[in-house]
Amino acid sequence: MPKTNDLEPSVGKGVGTSGAIALRIRVLLLGLTLFLVLTLGFSGGAQAAAKGTVVAPSAIAASRTASTGSTVTRSPSSASTPAISAMPPDVQRILNKGRLTVAVLGQDNAPFFMNAQGQLSGLDIQLAQALADQLGVSLDITRSAQTFDQVVDAVYGQKADLAISKISRTLKRAQRVRFSRPYLRMRQGLLVNRLQMAEQAQGRSMVETIRDLRGQVGVIKGSSYVGFLKQKFPQASIVEYPTWEEIVEAVVRGDILAAYRDELEIKKVVRTRPDVALQLQTIALTDTQDSLAVVLPWSSGHLLAFVDQYLDTLTAQYTVDTVLDEYADYWATQRPQQP
Repeated sequence: MPKTNDLEPSVGKGVGTSGAIALRIRVLLLGLTLFLVLTLGFSGGAQAAAKGTVVAPSAIAASRTASTGSTVTRSPSSASTPAISAMPPDVQRILNKGRLTVAVLGQDNAPFFMNAQGQLSGLDIQLAQALADQLGVSLDITRSAQTFDQVVDAVYGQKADLAISKISRTLKRAQRVRFSRPYLRMRQGLLVNRLQMAEQAQGRSMVETIRDLRGQVGVIKGSSYVGFLKQKFPQASIVEYPTWEEIVEAVVRGDILAAYRDELEIKKVVRTRPDVALQLQTIALTDTQDSLAVVLPWSSGHLLAFVDQYLDTLTAQYTVDTVLDEYADYWATQRPQQP
């Protein structure tokens, strides 16, 4: 029996030592297994990518995020990138409509725009048609405006894509719309009644009399010449008429001293009304300028660049005399028939 008791402690020690060793072996095997799993996992992904096998980016990103604890920011895909328009918005809008809408004064003003036998023609109409052709669309002329300022208002209110209607560039209008570069530059002029001018001169030279011009001067209502007259001749009295023809007749009758407009219109009266040449005198003001331009909405920056570039390509630069000569045949038909 004593031997049996002596053996029991030795057996117990043997069992405890072997158990600790076995536990350490299990821990080592577990660590080795985890190492192999991680190593084989990363290498397998690399091999799959090398062989052309699709590896989900989200799975790789998740694995790296889990191992490093960092956040991965994914770049936007190409599908989320907004599509780029084929044309700038101001030009694309015209292309979508399939037509270029141009505002023109409702009353004829030869040689810029006139309706002969139901057919619109003139310098401004030619320019409008050329721009429509360059854009590859049809031309749509709107003539609801009864004054030049109303033509500008139509463009400002986007009721027209642009206006080509013998519109003068002024600072007041430029606050609301854009202007192209001028397609015709003219001087300002006076059409005066010879008798009334002689009475006002009272022995002074013509230059002195014009410099201190007084009396009634006619201008077209709603035109740029209302402002021009206030600036150039502050002593004169402004009389506004609906049409240029009414102003000319008022000067011929002696109802007013003079008519104020651009030199083309002044010279045109002499060409078309030789019967009143003895009653009237034309005066071109060399220190003034009236520039005609295309009117565009303030938001149509690219369309403006397109119009300017087209004007730059014109081989012939218009002048007052070339325009009058080009429409000489038209003036001949407008002369009143002698009884």
